[in-house]
Amino acid sequence: MLINLLCVIGGMIIMWCLNYMMAIGYSVTVLNQTQQSCAALFTTSEQGLQETLALKYLAMKEAHRTEQNITTQKYIDQVNVKSIQTAIMRNYVNSFPPNYSHLIQYTNWEELESYVNNIVKNKKEKQ
Repeated sequence: MLINLLCVIGGMIIMWCLNYMMAIGYSVTVLNQTQQSCAALFTTSEQGLQETLALKYLAMKEAHRTEQNITTQKYIDQVNVKSIQTAIMRNYVNSFPPNYSHLIQYTNWEELESYVNNIVKNKKEKQ
């Protein structure tokens, strides 16, 4: 009877340990997939913003704005874009779960672009 009780308790302890390890593995997988999705979203948004800015500059040119005016607007827009990129990355890093902060693949915009380029390159190699 005592052996049966010890076996049941030992089995429960082993089950809890395995369940905990599986939960951690699942969490890591979800966070890695979330990072990939966020990176794709961030870069797609930035590309859309750059396309919109290009259209803005074209419209300014067609409106016969001076080249100095267009250059000044480009500088102002690029400063604003850098500010937005910094804010996005700061919010992303701050919202990442602290227990899994060692899994963060990118913490600034340059690392994000490199991360996305590596993912795209790896997917092309697999095809």
